[in-house]
Amino acid sequence: MQNAMKTRLRRFWNNAEGQMSIEAVIWLPLVIAVLSATFSLYDAFRYKSLNIKAAYTISDALSRETDPIDNDYLDGMVDLLSYLTRSEGPYSLRVTLVRYNANKSKYVAEWSKTRGDFDRLRNRDLASMLEQLPTLLHNERVIVVETSTMYEPPFEVPGLNTAELFYNYGFTRPRFAPKLVWSDG
Repeated sequence: MQNAMKTRLRRFWNNAEGQMSIEAVIWLPLVIAVLSATFSLYDAFRYKSLNIKAAYTISDALSRETDPIDNDYLDGMVDLLSYLTRSEGPYSLRVTLVRYNANKSKYVAEWSKTRGDFDRLRNRDLASMLEQLPTLLHNERVIVVETSTMYEPPFEVPGLNTAELFYNYGFTRPRFAPKLVWSDG
C-alpha cells in the first residue's frame, strides 16, 4: 500500500500536464495590471502635453492681438482649450496683463479676467508668483495665461494615478502692440 501511494505521489509530482494553464492563471492578472498601468501613465503624460500646448497656443494667440479683446473673445479661448485638450472638462482659464514697475520693484496686474474656477489675479497674488514671472524692464508687460482641466485616467490603478486637475502656466510678451487691451463693451 505504501509503495502504491509513493508511486502515485511521484507520478503526480512529475506530471507536467496543465502547468501552462496554472502559470497563466497566476501571471495573467499581473501582466494585465502592468499593461493598464503603463497605458494610464502614457495617457497622463500625453494629456499633460496637450494641456501645455493648449496654454501656449492661447497665450500666443493673445500676444498677436492688436485690437481690444472682450468677453466673447475669452469665451472663444475656453472653447479652444476644450477643443485642443479633448477632455470632459471642467475648463478654467485666467488671462492677466502684468506690468513691471522698476521704480517700486514690483509687478502690477493691470487687468485679470477669468473663466471657470479661477479667481482674478490681484497684485498681492503676484507677490507669491515672483519665481514664475520673467525679469522685465520698467513698464514692460507680459500676458500671463493660466489654464486647468480635469484629467480622468482610462484605468484606475490604485496608488499610481487618480483623477486630478492639470494646471498650466505660461506668459508671452505682446508682439504687435505695446499691451493687450481689455474692452468691457
